Amino acid sequence: MSETLANPPVVVGFEDDDAGRRAVVWAADHAARVKCPLTVVHVLDWPVTADSEAMSGSSEATWRAEARAAGQRVLDVGAALACGRQPGVEVQRRLADGPPSEALLSAATGAGALVLGSRRLSSLREMLTTGSVAVPVSTRAPCPLVVVRHAEHSAARPRKIVVGVDGSPASERALAWAFDEASRRDATVLAVSAFSVPHSPFATVAAAQAMSDAAVTLERALIRCGRAYPDVRSRPVVVAGHPARQLVDEAEDALCLVIGTHGRGGFVEMLLGSVSRELIHRAPCPLVLVPETFDA
Repeated sequence: MSETLANPPVVVGFEDDDAGRRAVVWAADHAARVKCPLTVVHVLDWPVTADSEAMSGSSEATWRAEARAAGQRVLDVGAALACGRQPGVEVQRRLADGPPSEALLSAATGAGALVLGSRRLSSLREMLTTGSVAVPVSTRAPCPLVVVRHAEHSAARPRKIVVGVDGSPASERALAWAFDEASRRDATVLAVSAFSVPHSPFATVAAAQAMSDAAVTLERALIRCGRAYPDVRSRPVVVAGHPARQLVDEAEDALCLVIGTHGRGGFVEMLLGSVSRELIHRAPCPLVLVPETFDA
C-alpha cells in the first residue's frame, strides 16, 4: 500500500473555471501535506430541459453519452492540474450524477476534507445562483469543508492560521484542526474570541466581564491543544466586536481561517444566517469549517 493511502482522501469538487482551479490547487497541496490520496469530483447536474431542448436530432442515450464524455474531459483537466501541482499525490477521478450538493456530500463520506471553490459572489447573488453549493453543503458536511474563495497568503511572514474560538465543542474541534495544520506548516495559531457588546447602560460592565470570561476560556483551550502540539506557537486575541468582521480582519494575511460548525442543517438554518455563512462570502483566505461531530 502506498504512503498516500494511509489517511482518508481529500475530495475536491471541480468545475473548469478559476474557482475550480483554486480549489484543486489547495486540495492537492493539502493532500500532499497529510499524505493521502486526492479525489477530483465533477458533478453532472442534468437540466430539466434535457429531453426537450438539448436532445433535438439525437437520442437520449446519445445526448447523455456526450454529456458524460464532456464531464470526463472536465475531470481530466482537474486531475492533470492536481498531478502537475503535486506529482507525488495519488489522484482519482469521480464523475457523479444528481444535485451538486447531494453528490458532493455523498462523495465526502469517509473523507478527511471536502474542498470547494467559490466564484466570489455577493451573499445575495450566491443564494440566487443555482450552482452554488457551499452554503447547503456547510450545514451537512461530514468532514471539514474548505471553501477557497481566495488563495492562501503563503508569502506572509510569520505564517499564521486564524481560528475562531467561543468555548463550544465545535470551536474545540476547529482549534484542534488549526493546531494540527499549523504543526505541518510551521505556522502560528492565532486564536480569536470575539463577541458583540450589548447595547445597554451596563454595556461597559458587561463587556469587561465578557472579555475576562473569554480570555480564561481561550487560555484553557490553548493550553489543552498546546500539550498535544508542543511545537506549535499560539497567540490569543480577545476582542469586542462582530465575530465575522473581527475574524475577517485578523485573517487578511492568513494561510486559512478556521471555525467550527454545529451542522444542524435544514432550510430554517440556512435562512437564519450565521457567522459561518457570512464568512463563506467574505473570508479573505481559504475558509475551513470543521463540524462538531468530526473526529480526526
